[in-house]
Amino acid sequence: MFGLTSKEVMITPEAFEYLKEQVKSSSDAVGIKLMILTGKGCSGNEYDMKPLSLENISEDDDVIEYEGGLKLFIPKKDGLRFFGTKIDYITDNLGSSRIVIVNPNETARCGCGESISF
Repeated sequence: MFGLTSKEVMITPEAFEYLKEQVKSSSDAVGIKLMILTGKGCSGNEYDMKPLSLENISEDDDVIEYEGGLKLFIPKKDGLRFFGTKIDYITDNLGSSRIVIVNPNETARCGCGESISF
């Protein structure tokens, strides 16, 4: 059975620190859930990333454990779509900070950058 590893879904040091803080600030979180929501936005799909509590862990998730203690949970149905993805945390010239997902499997992205196609 195919399972993603930290080599297939890379997290930059900046994103790692941000995501670790998100887990730490949520009282019951054990990791981060990353998934693709379908039927969303003008391109049909959107990324969803949020802290995941112990009671919401699913057998249908692959778990990637990163050195330093961060766990990323990705639904197995989305696994191949995340192969080769890089997760970064950037601060733009206006001082706004955000997570940026660079996924080589996307075929299109809408103008606002929130909605994607595969």
